[in-house]
Amino acid sequence: MDESNKLLKQIEDTAILLYQNKEQEGMEQVVQLLLQFQNIVQNLTVEQMQNVGNFALIMLKELMERYNCADMLGMADCLMMKSTLLIQYIKETNK
Repeated sequence: MDESNKLLKQIEDTAILLYQNKEQEGMEQVVQLLLQFQNIVQNLTVEQMQNVGNFALIMLKELMERYNCADMLGMADCLMMKSTLLIQYIKETNK
């Protein structure tokens, strides 16, 4: 399994924890994902940054805001929609 697929699986697993209100486990996983997402954004190519840079920053901001408010459903929704979309885009453009 390549890194993108592992990350997509981790996103899905974390969202499931959050949807199930497993707050402590889910929050710990979100912290790990935030660090990974920050690293991903820092390593975007110029072309990727032009195409999805603003989207990536908005996704990070939303996820951090939801984290600070302990909004389990909000974090899960952000992961399943925005984060998954970003990782899929990066996966496709890195081929």
